[in-house]
Amino acid sequence: MNATTNGGSHPTRPLRVLAFVGSPRNEDSWTWKIMTRIESQMQAIQTTEVEYVFLQKVGVPFCDGCLSCVNVGESSCPEYATIGPIAAKMDAADGLILGAPVHTFAVTGLMKNFVEYFMYKRNRPSFFGKKAVVTATASGGGHTQVLDFLEGTATAWGCDVVTRLGVSSSQMKKPHYVDKVDECVREVADIFVREINRGELGSPKFGALMNFRAMQNMARSQPDSVNHRYWTDRDWFKKEYYTDVSINPWARMMAGYIARKMRRGIRKGNAKPFR
Repeated sequence: MNATTNGGSHPTRPLRVLAFVGSPRNEDSWTWKIMTRIESQMQAIQTTEVEYVFLQKVGVPFCDGCLSCVNVGESSCPEYATIGPIAAKMDAADGLILGAPVHTFAVTGLMKNFVEYFMYKRNRPSFFGKKAVVTATASGGGHTQVLDFLEGTATAWGCDVVTRLGVSSSQMKKPHYVDKVDECVREVADIFVREINRGELGSPKFGALMNFRAMQNMARSQPDSVNHRYWTDRDWFKKEYYTDVSINPWARMMAGYIARKMRRGIRKGNAKPFR
């Protein structure tokens, strides 16, 4: 496809976005319908190629938590023939959209199961600089829980989550609410396109810093493992975060302090069961 222009004289290439639909209702779901609204608004700004991955149609069985992907390597996963090509598409995309409805005030089992197959990305993240949007739909409440889960997942993979959107599907018959949704969708699309084109690495939130420190301690405690080699090759054991970006001084100090306490606890082996 030929390059287009973004309202000016500078040529821009088509954006490539991979969108994961975590609803078992596929094209009948509000999850997909909201994603297509985002796509339409992105197209109005810049040519965008969106590929939808309907997780129900992917059809992987329940992950049994064998941790082969973490301890041996992702290609050892029993479902790698399915997961591997999807991971390659994620690598090639400029941006990701993760979306799911709220089921009993939590993310759907469909999305949760899919994310389990990418546990190795939490140990060996690689999507640095890749932008992401997360979205949740619900007839009632629970948006925050699902949005937090999706944002935390994408961030742990290395993505910069640039914005998030929650929609009450039960209100979508009300014209004034639809107008508000459309306004929010335009804002989401504008931010998404702008941040993909800008391409700069985002500054991590405190939770992302803590996740880095936890993974750092875990990899450090696993000598001769695939994770340890991955971290050593990237010199991450000496870093305060995966990438060289600005970090809030207070967040850096607190994350480092907590990480040192965690590390001492690992060495002493003083973990206790929860009651």
